[in-house]
Amino acid sequence: MSDWYARQFGDRERFAISVSLGRDPHPIGDAAVDSSWGGISLWIRGRCLTRSVSTEGGVCDEVRWNLVSIIRWFLDVGVRLVNEEPFPEAATSDSVRDACDWINTTETPLVTLSAAEEDEWFLRRSDWRQHHSLRRAAVDVALPNVFVRRLGDFVEVSWDNETWAAPKSGLSFVEQRGTEIVPSSTVALQLSSALVDVTRALADRHPDVPEFVQLASAATELRADDEDWRWLVHAPTARVICAELRELYERLIHHTRTQRDGLYVPHAPETLVLRHARLVSTREVTSLLEASKMYSPRPMSEHLCRLIQPAHPSASRPWVEGYEKALDLREALGWGNEPAPDLRVWMSSNHVSVKEKELSTTVDLVTRKTADRASAVVNPQTSSNIRREIGYATVLGHILFDDAPVAVDGAWEHWPTAARARAFAAMLLMPDDGVRDVLAGRQAIDASDVRRVMQRFNTGPYATTYHLKNRGFIPDDERRMDILRELVA
Repeated sequence: MSDWYARQFGDRERFAISVSLGRDPHPIGDAAVDSSWGGISLWIRGRCLTRSVSTEGGVCDEVRWNLVSIIRWFLDVGVRLVNEEPFPEAATSDSVRDACDWINTTETPLVTLSAAEEDEWFLRRSDWRQHHSLRRAAVDVALPNVFVRRLGDFVEVSWDNETWAAPKSGLSFVEQRGTEIVPSSTVALQLSSALVDVTRALADRHPDVPEFVQLASAATELRADDEDWRWLVHAPTARVICAELRELYERLIHHTRTQRDGLYVPHAPETLVLRHARLVSTREVTSLLEASKMYSPRPMSEHLCRLIQPAHPSASRPWVEGYEKALDLREALGWGNEPAPDLRVWMSSNHVSVKEKELSTTVDLVTRKTADRASAVVNPQTSSNIRREIGYATVLGHILFDDAPVAVDGAWEHWPTAARARAFAAMLLMPDDGVRDVLAGRQAIDASDVRRVMQRFNTGPYATTYHLKNRGFIPDDERRMDILRELVA
């Protein structure tokens, strides 16, 4: 079948959208629907997320159907798609690596919610899904289960065709499960270019179809407005800024007006910090911004500077990097399988300024570093027992390996740097071989064994049981909770 239009937008090795248009083999009499017959393919890092295998047509890179509903959807959601970062509801952050995990984890609401709260929760979750799930683009098209969301200066593209099979029998998508990140400006540019070019081509070829003319006009005018900085932070935080922090509000409006580029809204210094936490009061917003501006009066020791190796984390398994980096650091420092020193004292002796300060309970810690200085604020009132117990080791992980100057870690942080830093912290405190030495070959461990690990490495019960479960020393969550209950009784 010949197509009268075919074009690729972007680079398949980074991010690309390909669109083709042809003659509808099964017209239904609706001019806008029939004339938009064609195919669309989505590429990221050399992987074709729309590639499918079917019993009818073999292998195909494109999803072929009437594309007008998909075009409408991209025009409706485009600004939020590439700019909205926070999830609308919290999930257990240690089990959420990307948007697909978040959707799966939050499928069942908390049992503690009232009927009204559950309805509100369902509406917020559904609204977020409507604006970020490719399958929401068209209910009558067999699309892969792909989610797109903003992450800092990047866009995360995740897909899960294992948990959620193709919506058409006899068809399966080749790319089953994965996550990649690409610069958000790239995604915004190629999406906008595709929408403008495709709608213009349809309008030029079918000038008698009013909807195509309207879609072409909408695509040309599609851009972020002055208020669209709000998608970069949590909705409650944006409301506080709009209502109570007028000076900050005006700065963000000015930043968006002068820095936006089509669909794309770059982060301001403030939103890069605030995106990490769901802040509901002026005090919480201002205290976090103040913590992010801390300054160490002394340069770090040369010894510590030599250990810093900033690198962007893996999007798929960042915790593995964290484990490996912790063991490498132990070897470099000569700690072997011995307990780590008091890390707050150790960092202070290497001229890292570390302070405790009460922040929002959703924030665990804030780190800031320059080429030669590093500071940290640790919240003693954090909501997570696990993260509290590994807090200072997590600070060290962010300082050594983050490639961004400021890190905020907490209950709402779903960024790979956080997963890497937390895994680093747990392994730095409890190295596998050291744990094996303590357990001395024990296969089915109990609370007394875990208590010996805690005593050996000076660790708390929540982080210890969680780490031992993750490393296979405790078989599952049920057994972990049994042991934990005995330890904290």
